[in-house]
Amino acid sequence: MTRLRAVPSYAVPSLVIVALTALLAFALVRLFQVEQAMRVNVDENMLWVVTQAQVASHRLDQAVNRRALGNSAEDPELRLDILSSRLTLMDDGPQRRYLAAEGLEPRLDEALARMQALRETITTTPGEARFAPERLTPHLDALMASLNRIANRVMMAEWESTGSRLDTYRNSLEKVIAAIAGIGLSGAILVMLLVSALRQRRAAQRGLMAHRDRLEEEVERHIYRYRQAAEALAHALDRERGVSEFYRSFAAMVSHQFRTPLAVIDSGLQRLLRRHHQFTPEQRSERYTRLREAVAQMTRLVESSLTAARLDGKQVEPSMGRHSLSGIVDHLCRLQSEATGTQRLKTQHGTPEPWAWCDRALTEQVLANLVNNALKYSPGDRPVRITTAREGDRVICQVTDFGPGIPADEQPQLFERFYRGSNATGTDGTGLGLNIARHLARIQHGDLTLLSTPDEGTRVTLWLPAADTREAGDEQP
Repeated sequence: MTRLRAVPSYAVPSLVIVALTALLAFALVRLFQVEQAMRVNVDENMLWVVTQAQVASHRLDQAVNRRALGNSAEDPELRLDILSSRLTLMDDGPQRRYLAAEGLEPRLDEALARMQALRETITTTPGEARFAPERLTPHLDALMASLNRIANRVMMAEWESTGSRLDTYRNSLEKVIAAIAGIGLSGAILVMLLVSALRQRRAAQRGLMAHRDRLEEEVERHIYRYRQAAEALAHALDRERGVSEFYRSFAAMVSHQFRTPLAVIDSGLQRLLRRHHQFTPEQRSERYTRLREAVAQMTRLVESSLTAARLDGKQVEPSMGRHSLSGIVDHLCRLQSEATGTQRLKTQHGTPEPWAWCDRALTEQVLANLVNNALKYSPGDRPVRITTAREGDRVICQVTDFGPGIPADEQPQLFERFYRGSNATGTDGTGLGLNIARHLARIQHGDLTLLSTPDEGTRVTLWLPAADTREAGDEQP
């Protein structure tokens, strides 16, 4: 038994589109034909030409009669020239062919002959008598009779032609209307097919989404345990990697930075052990002070190294909140003044009060580093200026000193670990402070920038995200 082949789903829409295209092309062709047929050619518009010739002949007759009655203002010769030009237009190629097609060529020749006779009568008669009505009237009457016959025949031909064109237009318009109706029907069929296809597609999508949801539930149910185990393993691996990075970085910094102060301490102690009886109390006190300074430097190195190692191991997590940046600065300056007795810190706060979205402890650590650097590198008789302000969606704190400044070619390297400027020789430092400060600023979504001019001073700017308002429960400045 022969199996019937299924009709493709696109067959019916394709046939409808072909029919729609054919009907549209047919309608356009018929409209173009109607537009072409509605154009009136010069050789077909004879009624106006013949009518103008008739009017010119009547005006010539009026001018001749008025001239005979004594009206000297009339100019029959001008009227004669106008009539002659009208007849010449009728004798032109397209117009003569039209009249010949209507069988009026003999009438046209007769009218031209009467015109010629009329002109000869006027030109051969001397004086005022050449416009005498008795001489011109026989020729004018015959000419007007010929023009009347031509006009009647042309009018009848125009009516017949107009009626034929109207019938043609009506027939074409009926076909165009039928084609437009077919186009509308085809469009309606296409719309119904499209709506049906969209409904089927929507139903298929709903079924597919329901099947997908069931599959996801099954997969989620089966892999939940594996996902938990993988997440726990990944978390443990991250912690192990952070711890490993912490110890690796700490060990590298210990081996790199701790040797010099340890050597200084060891050397000083050996001298004291061997030659302490040779030193005066003042000399021993001076050496004890140097050893304490070396120990203090060692302590700073340990703290900086631990902080840098924790940053490398990603073990510093900021606790973000809304805090008054000017409050943090005032608190830091108060502690610095109490600890060192310095009165060189000059603060200036912008309005409105700048509130930052930050970790207060980390921000205090950054600002403490910047203030200590400014005090260390600035002359003892010059102030250190600290200003706070809000700029758009950020708040800033600028620490400005009036020290020796930093050469322009060294400024891009100042935030690198262990780097110190060439003019920092003889000043205590680890080369870690600015590097740590920038890392602490960036993990709070802020940053540090530096601008320095040799022999004028240095300005370091801390940028932090702004907090719009202080809400209940926020930390007080």
